[in-house]
Amino acid sequence: MMPMLKNFYSLILLLLATTVQAQEVSPKCVLQQLAIDAAIGDPVAQYNLGVAFFRGADVPQDFAKAAILWRKASDAGDIGAANNLGFLKYYGRPGVEQDYSEGIRLWRLAAERGHAESQVHMGQAYSDGRFLKSDFIEAYAWAKTGKHYSSKLYDTFDNPKIVELVARDAEKVLAEVSPKLSNVERAAADKKAAEYIRKFPPK
Repeated sequence: MMPMLKNFYSLILLLLATTVQAQEVSPKCVLQQLAIDAAIGDPVAQYNLGVAFFRGADVPQDFAKAAILWRKASDAGDIGAANNLGFLKYYGRPGVEQDYSEGIRLWRLAAERGHAESQVHMGQAYSDGRFLKSDFIEAYAWAKTGKHYSSKLYDTFDNPKIVELVARDAEKVLAEVSPKLSNVERAAADKKAAEYIRKFPPK
């Protein structure tokens, strides 16, 4: 899971542009503005403040608060928040009860709306067998779909590193499951991947 601050830098620039004197905006001021925007229901601010709590960036790390904020943003339709909350629920963290079912539900929601990282997470979940019954055809198809759409994350995140990380995770799943597929199963997996790529592009 690789949460990035959406619109974070544009927020800093906005605050700088509206400052009367040419003063550097402190992280505290940015966080205060995020908190205000999150409190009045801005899902982007809820997402970003959740990232701050998840990372422990300029605030004490608090996974429970990150989960609350990502839940609000996810309920408002932010698929990045659904992806991140899915990570917290699937793997669990202090203050966040592990819930495989809810993690999968959130990932599938985001994956079917074209979120590449969630598509790769679905591949991982079908491969690791922690909750879903292992299905290497599904694992391959979802991972290949996520790899295909990883470059589209530039539309959301202005950071090439996330593209590399998502593509790398997809490659890892593909490398793990490919040897477990027969030629017939591999053909079926490629066919299913093509179907998912067609059905679940980024929205």
